[in-house]
Amino acid sequence: SLSLHLTPSHRHPSPSGKYYFMEHAAWDGLAVADFVFPWFMFMVGVSIVFSVQSQLKRNVPKTKILKKVVIRFLKLFFIGVFLNTAVQGGVHVDQIRIPGVLQRIGFTFFVCAILEILFIPLLTNVESYGGERLTVNVDDNAYNENGKYIDEGKYPEKKMWTFMRPSEPARSNISLIFHTWPQWILMALFSGIWAAVVFALPVPGCPKGYLGPGGIADGGEYPNCTGGATGYIDRLIWNNNIYRHPTCKEMFKTTQYFDPEGILGSLMAILTVYSGVIAGHVIQLNKSSRSGILIRLVVLSVVSLVIGIILCKGRFTGGWIPINKNLWSPSFVFITSGSSYGILAILYLLIDSQHLITGCPFSAMGKNPLFIYIGSYILYNYFPFNFYTEQSHGMLMFQAIVGTISWMFVALYLDYKKKYYKI
Repeated sequence: SLSLHLTPSHRHPSPSGKYYFMEHAAWDGLAVADFVFPWFMFMVGVSIVFSVQSQLKRNVPKTKILKKVVIRFLKLFFIGVFLNTAVQGGVHVDQIRIPGVLQRIGFTFFVCAILEILFIPLLTNVESYGGERLTVNVDDNAYNENGKYIDEGKYPEKKMWTFMRPSEPARSNISLIFHTWPQWILMALFSGIWAAVVFALPVPGCPKGYLGPGGIADGGEYPNCTGGATGYIDRLIWNNNIYRHPTCKEMFKTTQYFDPEGILGSLMAILTVYSGVIAGHVIQLNKSSRSGILIRLVVLSVVSLVIGIILCKGRFTGGWIPINKNLWSPSFVFITSGSSYGILAILYLLIDSQHLITGCPFSAMGKNPLFIYIGSYILYNYFPFNFYTEQSHGMLMFQAIVGTISWMFVALYLDYKKKYYKI
């Protein structure tokens, strides 16, 4: 279910067939395309837990894990900048876009992975069971492939560890709170910084706390205020090296550059990835109880959705903090994370719990997500991933489906050959 949920969107000239409800929202609101990126980032968070736990289980030193995290972040960042130079007619060197999709993935991965390495122990050392404590001497082979303790009397003495006799599943994972509280404090700090800057920073010619698109919005009163403090900081720091064609440009006739993968948005995107980290903890700590995993994921989904709905006052536009992908607003974070928890719960039920579906062929794409994403950039203009067609909704959608299926066959072939490309 994890690899299926990681299935990426590839670059395509019109992946939505130009149906308005499948395009990105021009500014406030949500459309189908707005869910894809946060879903992927959510699963980055889940994969962080699985990756770090796997390495800790193999006794990989934390310093070595940290080194891998730093290297992966740098690779993602510079590959992202390189892909930003794929501009028709050639890129102006002084206008190379610095922020981007892979850069945001790399940065948020870096922050959450560091927090996971620093504060979370090997979760399988102490099973999450209620009942009598049992202290035994075992060696590393006393565990099955899932890290579960097998039989205390079957292996020679090597290590003294404490377990809970598996009488019944624990009602909660309260013990994890004692390890994750520094992470929660930092998430609150990131949110506080975002709110302080967005609502208190003076922006020339703009009212404090402005969250609109500028241009002709608001009666044209704030034409140069696109994104408020969020856009202002990016333009101040990156100057010309940001995105020049925001989704609001056509509808609101904006003239200011605005980057949807900017600095403040990336700060809030850490919360999206950390939502996935929470889901990873839930799965790792409740392997013995499939129903426990499902219940917790559903509860997290409902709680996240309720918080998001409260922040936006239940509106698609407006509210205390509008739903806005360009700003990566807190309401956007909670609503998309809530949907991520829900989808993960459904996939876990269908694939891992009830075995009703296998996830194929989508799971193959989830095993090589970055390869597919980067490949779609490099082969952007090549058949069968792209080809000329009439500019109607139906034909453009057909073109997008053909391109997607073509990449699916590439992923299936790589999976068949057991070739998995990682950064």
